[in-house]
Amino acid sequence: MYRHIVTLLLTVFISACGGGGDESSDVITVSKPPKATNVALKGSEIDNGIQSGQEVIGQYTFNSASIPPGLDASIGFWETESGTSIHRGLKYRIPRDNSLAGTRIRFCVKPFNRIDRKAGKKACSKFVLITPVFFDPSSPMVKILSNAYTPEVVGGELLTFIINKNGDSVDGEHGFRWKRNGQIISNENSDSYLLTVADEGKYISVCIINQVTNTLISCSEETNAIQAAAGIMPSVYLEPLSAKVEVGQNVLLDYHFIDLDNDKEDIDTTSFSWFVDDNRVSTEQSLLVDASMLDKQLKGCVTPYSLTGWPKPGEMTCTEKITITSIAGDLPRANNVAIMGHRFEGKTVEGSYDYFDPNNNQETASLFTWSIIKNGQETVVGQEQGYTLQSGDEGKGNKIRFCVVALNNQAQGIPACVTEDIAWLDGKGSFKEGGEVTANLKGYPEFSQSYWLSSDKGTAFPLAINTRSNGVSPLAIESSLPNFINLRPMRLCVSFDNNLLNSDDVCREIPVGNKLTRSIRLKDEQGVHAAININQSVVVDKHYRLHRPHTWSEFKALPKNMQSEFSSAESSHLIGESYSGVKMTPQQANKFCLLMHGATGLASPVFYNKFATGSDLSNSWPTELMLQEFVAKGPDGYYQLDNSGFTPPVPADLRKKYAFMCVSLAP
Repeated sequence: MYRHIVTLLLTVFISACGGGGDESSDVITVSKPPKATNVALKGSEIDNGIQSGQEVIGQYTFNSASIPPGLDASIGFWETESGTSIHRGLKYRIPRDNSLAGTRIRFCVKPFNRIDRKAGKKACSKFVLITPVFFDPSSPMVKILSNAYTPEVVGGELLTFIINKNGDSVDGEHGFRWKRNGQIISNENSDSYLLTVADEGKYISVCIINQVTNTLISCSEETNAIQAAAGIMPSVYLEPLSAKVEVGQNVLLDYHFIDLDNDKEDIDTTSFSWFVDDNRVSTEQSLLVDASMLDKQLKGCVTPYSLTGWPKPGEMTCTEKITITSIAGDLPRANNVAIMGHRFEGKTVEGSYDYFDPNNNQETASLFTWSIIKNGQETVVGQEQGYTLQSGDEGKGNKIRFCVVALNNQAQGIPACVTEDIAWLDGKGSFKEGGEVTANLKGYPEFSQSYWLSSDKGTAFPLAINTRSNGVSPLAIESSLPNFINLRPMRLCVSFDNNLLNSDDVCREIPVGNKLTRSIRLKDEQGVHAAININQSVVVDKHYRLHRPHTWSEFKALPKNMQSEFSSAESSHLIGESYSGVKMTPQQANKFCLLMHGATGLASPVFYNKFATGSDLSNSWPTELMLQEFVAKGPDGYYQLDNSGFTPPVPADLRKKYAFMCVSLAP
């Protein structure tokens, strides 16, 4: 069955991803095949080889000779010396089982322009050797069975095996826990896992549980990003243009997205083109026909992209050509209808137009209509020439429409409308240390500079400042970022002058989204937020891994059956924070640590005194989270307060609930 998605007007698109410029701001007069240069692997240390189990990242520079430059839609992949393709994407984790040891691989790029799909020549890095890894674990290890030459694909099944330190198979009953991007997958507890569309682009791992002690034993390394299932490329059905297109009209590409594999549309990437006498004049979904186009041939085109499945791009599909005619009839007209101003919540926009009457009758009181379009539903919100955007008007894909009916004492004209995107943005990338997040902006006005800002209102600390007009820099998530940024959402701010942190700067939070990964989802009265997650656990004393205190949102994200095992769990209010911690009775806290992270369990006073208050952790874990009253497990197995400072230590009340930290053995 066909699945039809009708989308409305998509206008200004500013991309901070990859290379290339903004194709919506200029007329494309030349289209040429792009080139990929500087193709290499990140990091100089890999020149001596890549160890099995290591993640490698490819990089390249996208070069477009088109005028103006095209947007990047290149395909990166990894191949062996024999030319066998083993993975698709910028990142590749070498299998830890040494199945590729001794093999030489390289990263390659096939460059593509995003709009017209013009392809350049394949370019590759130099080959690097994969070296073996040697390990001697002290406990059984669970592994995901994989073929290094066959990537894991949606629809495939992941199988497991368990071995001891000698590599021999281990018998016995174990419980299994599957994770997607580090988050537990509900109701998946068998020794195999069938990959679904929800796993595309994600990383899967599995853990084994001792069913007698209910203690986590070990977890596998993550797979590479799960590849999309191959199928049929997407296509579109384009509604024909009106048989009569006149100067002054605003024409729209109305299309139906079609995918026979039932894949979803990537509305951020689907691209539009308008051609006048075969010259591309616009890359927006709508076009205002002006006098320079009179008597010329007009056609509109759409290049569809799928969010899921492979291949993602479809072929460019175009309407039939229509000859643009002059204005007919003697009715008054509203020409060059436009929306002026910044389309943000709380801002007032003004409708503008040029009144024209072939009989030279003076305009009286023309009629205005403002409407907001959400999910394809249009709602009239105003009938003045100006409109102030209200709470709820902003949102992904939401649009604003302004219509004018020209009016004089003799006649009333027909409606002339313009539709624009309400400004919105989303993010793509990883919110974990070592990751990088880029922002996609639509409907944004021209701005002078941009920067990233934590949602922490007490400290203004701009990051990744970009002083280029309409430019947005990626945000690098580094482990050294200050603690007031950790566990908080990030906002992208744009400034309309040369000063930062002004009251007229517009800041918007990067929302939870399909393309934003490794974030902590925090929930409050304003909704769900995607927060940065830095140093969720750290290795201390070389042999132990100390885990950050959990938040209430993280606990509530666990499967219901796991939550029910900890009846004492409740949220812990943190002063000045929009999120809460979690606290439990001492015995249940220790049980929670064993189940979630494995032995040793609840942290001892040594870890609190030596590490939890040290400079390394206090600079990365939020202060309020670390100022809670914690319970610790002493060397004799008794529970005590971690910060009592008394000898003998103050015992913990077994009926009282405390915050806690977990410690496990470092692999």
